[in-house]
Amino acid sequence: MVTKIILAVLVGGLLTACNSPENKKTAESNRTELAVNQDTPRDVTHEQQGTVNEAHVDISPALTQFIPEGYTVINQSTGDANRDGIADKILVLKRDNEAATSDYVENKPVKRPLLLLLGKADSSYRLALRHDNAVYCIDCGGRAGDPFTGTTIKNGYFSIEHGVAGGEHWEQVTTFKYDKATQNWFLYKDHFISYKFNESSDPNAEALVPDVDKTKTVKDFGKVPFNKFDLYKEVSR
Repeated sequence: MVTKIILAVLVGGLLTACNSPENKKTAESNRTELAVNQDTPRDVTHEQQGTVNEAHVDISPALTQFIPEGYTVINQSTGDANRDGIADKILVLKRDNEAATSDYVENKPVKRPLLLLLGKADSSYRLALRHDNAVYCIDCGGRAGDPFTGTTIKNGYFSIEHGVAGGEHWEQVTTFKYDKATQNWFLYKDHFISYKFNESSDPNAEALVPDVDKTKTVKDFGKVPFNKFDLYKEVSR
């Protein structure tokens, strides 16, 4: 459940302190790159993109045929997902009325489809996969708001990124790797990190410091194909 991963609960004066201009500035300076290696997409960094769900993303005419009626593209990323030298696309969609109809608390989240589109030599695309359980819903971050922040594709890997920085502070990057033998993508790594307020009395100390930092790999969750992955269940925990 999403509520299990929101580990840094902030109350009263702490919330007020977090929202002060001084602490916001300090927190922004506390970004930590934790990339596994140069071949994989970026890992967790202490950065909240925040309003990705509010923007309409313009897409090329070659992609419009894949968008179901009643849906809007809120995120697009480009890269080589299957290492064939041709650029591919990931599109994340939202239902046009998702804000009015989604209710995670009542177990009625409005799912956000993720489309993996493979590029072809003639500059067209084909739909390789559609997955409705790989991106959190608009209210899956609870009081902290929409947790979805983006996607990344690079060299046969792609990542789905979540995080919040409004009250609670946590980030999660889930990465999948292409397997040429099966022509499929498998869960490769899941990195979750939460932050807490620094209790140091040093006036120059960072406002936030890591609290929980977990990275799980195939050794932990086994071989999970992308189409069987379910972020709403605790496959990657």
